[in-house]
Amino acid sequence: MEQETLYTSSKWSILKALELGSKSPLDLAREANTSLANVSQQLRLLELAGIVKSERIPNRDKGQPRIVYSLAGNNSYILVTAPEFVEKKNLILQTYQMEIMKIWFCDDVSLQYYFEKFYWENEEKFSKLKILAFDYTDSQNIKVLVNEDLEDTLSDKKSKKEYKVSGPQGEKRFIITIVKSLSNENKKLLKLRNEEV
Repeated sequence: MEQETLYTSSKWSILKALELGSKSPLDLAREANTSLANVSQQLRLLELAGIVKSERIPNRDKGQPRIVYSLAGNNSYILVTAPEFVEKKNLILQTYQMEIMKIWFCDDVSLQYYFEKFYWENEEKFSKLKILAFDYTDSQNIKVLVNEDLEDTLSDKKSKKEYKVSGPQGEKRFIITIVKSLSNENKKLLKLRNEEV
């Protein structure tokens, strides 16, 4: 099956719904305002392609679903059309690739270079973090939201909490800020990692 056919609107709405966690076919049909038969057919195709996975629920309560579906992993289908390079490929992304993809999807294209440069300069130091995000409400002073104090690992100077990154549009400041959780209220929040702490 051609990969493009896996991302039609009906299948895409299922994938977007599963982004938030496991769901039964009945829940997905309700959310998509379509028939259970249609959702079940789409789920079978997505499961055959390895994009979603099913899990049978043992000891289910009366009226509860027997099977729930979830995303199978970090799948990516990349289509590139550029002079001298036209290619398409399905990839299973490693953690760092997933985080870079999130940077590439940031709405503020002018900041992508800075996020990526800061990320690569500190990649090893971020490996154990459960929370890693950029708050770019102020595009000159970007907050790096983390779940633990990184003074000892991000810098030779113990007190350093601020980093300057040079790029095509001058210099941007990245300010380390420790948080216990990430709020969805801020629309200029780029979440690279948001695991339970």
